[in-house]
Amino acid sequence: MKAELFTSIVLRLRPRLQSLALQFDADREAADDAVQEALMRLWTAWEGLDDVADAERLAVQLTKHACIDAYRLKHKRQTVALTEVTATATSNTVHEAELQRALEKAVAMLPPAERRLWTMYSEAQMDSAEIAAATGIAVRSVSSMLSTARRRIVESLKKGGML
Repeated sequence: MKAELFTSIVLRLRPRLQSLALQFDADREAADDAVQEALMRLWTAWEGLDDVADAERLAVQLTKHACIDAYRLKHKRQTVALTEVTATATSNTVHEAELQRALEKAVAMLPPAERRLWTMYSEAQMDSAEIAAATGIAVRSVSSMLSTARRRIVESLKKGGML
């Protein structure tokens, strides 16, 4: 069959094929892509077709297959993306647990007075003034000891490769 006949058939069939593709996928762009893919495959098979009815039937079948292929690809991408997110979340959770253990180890290595002040600051959420009032240590001394404790913790985490 000739190229002019193909063009006229395509112009007549395209709205029907788009409607069919939209039934598979509500996304207009995905439906247009499926129709375009089907028409490209129809063009490839064009010379071997005997009549217009064969071309129309094949166009409908090719559109259905293109929609199914697009659905499978989309589903596969979503599955891969979900797997990647899960792997990243698991990796982050493992890293957070390792960091927490390293932090606990670093705090345990602090001198007792600094460890006590650090615990009041980090776990009890007390500020320097509250810690000073509770311990009887001057506010400046509390701030200085907390600063020293923070520096030691950071150094310990750096040595352990956590920072």
